[in-house]
Amino acid sequence: LAAVPPLRRGEVAPRRMLAAQYLWLLAVAAVLVAAAVAARQPEPWRELSARLGWGTTTLAAAAVTILALVAFEVHTYDLLVAGRLVAGTLAGALRATAHLAILAVLAAGGWLNLAAAIVSFAAVHAAAAIVLGVAAWRILPRMEQPVAPPQGPSTVRLVGRCLRLGWIGQLSAVMYLLLLRANQGFLEYGHGAAAVGIFSVAVWAGEMLWLLPEAINPLLIHSSADDRDPAARDAVAARATRLALVLTAAGALILGVGARPLFSLLLSGAYLDAVPALLALLPGTILFAPGVVLAGDFIGRGQPAWNTQASVLTVAVNVALCVAWIPPHGAVGAAWASSIAYGLGSFVMLARFRRATGTPWRDLLVARASDFRR
Repeated sequence: LAAVPPLRRGEVAPRRMLAAQYLWLLAVAAVLVAAAVAARQPEPWRELSARLGWGTTTLAAAAVTILALVAFEVHTYDLLVAGRLVAGTLAGALRATAHLAILAVLAAGGWLNLAAAIVSFAAVHAAAAIVLGVAAWRILPRMEQPVAPPQGPSTVRLVGRCLRLGWIGQLSAVMYLLLLRANQGFLEYGHGAAAVGIFSVAVWAGEMLWLLPEAINPLLIHSSADDRDPAARDAVAARATRLALVLTAAGALILGVGARPLFSLLLSGAYLDAVPALLALLPGTILFAPGVVLAGDFIGRGQPAWNTQASVLTVAVNVALCVAWIPPHGAVGAAWASSIAYGLGSFVMLARFRRATGTPWRDLLVARASDFRR
């Protein structure tokens, strides 16, 4: 995440950034080796072997998978800098398809077991990371600026800078993960595991609508990192916000109308009780769509802390409302807590964007016909 703005603005030479990224990956590999050595000690290994069925091959495959996932994400953003906006998504889709095909072959041949599943998972992810890495090395060095950027920080310092900004940005993702887990924890404590299942199905259905604004997110990370024309950059972000809002609202309307007949088909109607929770989630799902888009804009501007600040507030409000509403209202109370928290978090992000750009509320929230033309 943190590599995008300096590369787009020509502040750091692409080869230097790639060197910093590989130094970071080397450090990750060292940590994984240390963790594997610790896991192979007699006491923890007995637990891993007895409870999880792990073997040495499984342990090695797990370490390779983690390193491959990190490398894949790193190179996805490298290619985003180079304008390959869908490269990571396409590679991810091909990766998943290849893994499913391998699993099908293993299952058909009677060779599918825990070790085979994990090793195949590791192999596919490693191959995808290598392919993206080769693509990044072929494309990024060609983006050298006509005028060489200043020498800048050393490779080690560049790693530290990227880690600091990257972790600040990723904290917002951790916060939203905690938001869901907090709701589930309160529900399990007050109403049991069945309520958690009902709520989880409602969340799964509602958050599927965020696939629409999330599809716009990479575009904004790319475009907002270019500060040569601030007015054009701000206009693109505002248009994306309007599109996200109207598309998510349209999807929510369809889902709200079709929720009961759709859920009646799921396990013969076993999850029909999730419909009221879903309907309570939909207002917040709609309201948070602009926030999903603006998260990419903030990353592109080099301001990931803005995302984290909004997410911390969202989680705090959600927890307070869960404490008040889950005991008497169960899954529906959890849904309304999330819905209001989502709306508040999105409002904070919209207000931050307005303060930074001077964009009127109307230009952020009211769609126009030209938004749907190329």
